[in-house]
Amino acid sequence: MDVEEMKRRAAVEAVEYVKDGMIVGLGTGSTAKYAIEEIGRMVREGMEVIGIATSKQSEELARKNGIEIGDINEYEEIDVTIDGADEIDEKLNLIKGGGGALLREKIVAAASKMEVIVADERKLVKKFSFPLPVEVVKFGWRRTADKLSSMGFKPHLRHGFVTDNGNYILDCEYEELDEGMEGKINSIPGVVENGLFINMADIAIIAFKNGDVRKIKRL
Repeated sequence: MDVEEMKRRAAVEAVEYVKDGMIVGLGTGSTAKYAIEEIGRMVREGMEVIGIATSKQSEELARKNGIEIGDINEYEEIDVTIDGADEIDEKLNLIKGGGGALLREKIVAAASKMEVIVADERKLVKKFSFPLPVEVVKFGWRRTADKLSSMGFKPHLRHGFVTDNGNYILDCEYEELDEGMEGKINSIPGVVENGLFINMADIAIIAFKNGDVRKIKRL
């Protein structure tokens, strides 16, 4: 099974959690795309849902697939969100933000009753190594990068990229990354949010090359 088929299989499995009448968080990225398309198929067959998009890209794809888009401010809770990840560790902690949508993704995840992560086997790791995306305001971004450097990171500006919120992304290399870094990074003036998602995923659906699809629940 190739990578795209693994992504599609994981996404289709995850969509089983979507039921008629739900408010559904729509993730961003190459795997979440398959979930949006599958939800669109279900809508065309008569299911009614309201989607809360985590990016302009996902909103556009959802509308194209006939999914009604809602404003997150109008709903106290989101029933289920289906999203991807750049890396997933054994505790179901995540690194997200490779696509640059980490701020909206984290807001939506925090408002969700259930956060379902879909991925192929390459994303499941024992130790994080994917550069940590940190969203920062444009004003003084070099000084923000200096503060990240003082914490042991090697930040690199994502050139030519601006988030949907009008901010920059610093992709940060590191030697070690522990759960406590999420709050420490966010305490730096100029940081909007970072791509460490700690204790936010409820279940990960991972597709493997051999055709298996595994569900891992957070303990």
